[in-house]
Amino acid sequence: MLRIVLNGIPPFLLRQQDSGNVITGPPKPTSEELIKVLQDVRLGYLLSRFGLDSTCEWSSILSLGEQQRLAFARLLLAKPYLILMDESTSALDEDNEAHLYRLIEDAGVTYVSIGHRRSLFDHHNKILHITKMDPKSTKRNWYVKPVNQEMGSSLLELGS
Repeated sequence: MLRIVLNGIPPFLLRQQDSGNVITGPPKPTSEELIKVLQDVRLGYLLSRFGLDSTCEWSSILSLGEQQRLAFARLLLAKPYLILMDESTSALDEDNEAHLYRLIEDAGVTYVSIGHRRSLFDHHNKILHITKMDPKSTKRNWYVKPVNQEMGSSLLELGS
């Protein structure tokens, strides 16, 4: 079974029990697995405030950064082979961003992400650059480059 997960902004939250926002498909994790994944994404404090079975309007209660971390908890529980991420860490500080990327790397998941933060270079080994397509040209409008040290300090090269 091919398992691909999309993680975008804003994260999709359901108005239901907190555990329902983490669980999005079979197999249903145990309470212990839910607690562990919430702690792993640094949301363990929600358990003391709400427990696993609270029903709330989560998008009104959680900050965007908390919502993004909750989306990563979902990803980790889904155990996908591939994650497609669009600005998935845009509301997080660099420490939390690095922590979440380490979690998905440690889980052995392949990921592709779109973002505008220079810190993303630290979590990728290749860049896909896509330019506007010229319908009159036979040239391709994309190329792949390995990430190198210079890219972290200058994004101008990608804009050309």
